[in-house]
Amino acid sequence: MTVSGIQEFIAELGGFAVTAEETLRQIEADMEKNRGMFSVFSDRMIAIRGTAQQLSLPKIAHIARLGEEIAMKGVTAEKRPQIRKAVGSLWDALTTVKHLLQHHGEETAEEHDILVNRLEATLRAFGGARQQVDADEIERMLREKK
Repeated sequence: MTVSGIQEFIAELGGFAVTAEETLRQIEADMEKNRGMFSVFSDRMIAIRGTAQQLSLPKIAHIARLGEEIAMKGVTAEKRPQIRKAVGSLWDALTTVKHLLQHHGEETAEEHDILVNRLEATLRAFGGARQQVDADEIERMLREKK
């Protein structure tokens, strides 16, 4: 991980963060009507996760994956308290990702662990993460199709 790579990521995150923050504000303005906008936030988390993986920043990638999963659960949330919980968790995820990036050279394990525990608890309350398929499984399925 290079310092210039981190700096570029922080700059890029600024654009992602503006979109994500505006999306969360719009959802908060009318939770039932705008819950479909969670998919926009999920897209931002996918982009953040991908960049974090490329830069070997696993803590940030993990938080972004959890944010992505919670956002996808928020799209189908049926009750206002569920939507509110998803929004609050996503604000926490976004704020923590920004903090970890800005303090990437410092020890941030405690902040990371606290947030991950909270995000995982929220995800469990929503029924858990979607099923994941790894590269080996995809390759096996493609071979079986031939």
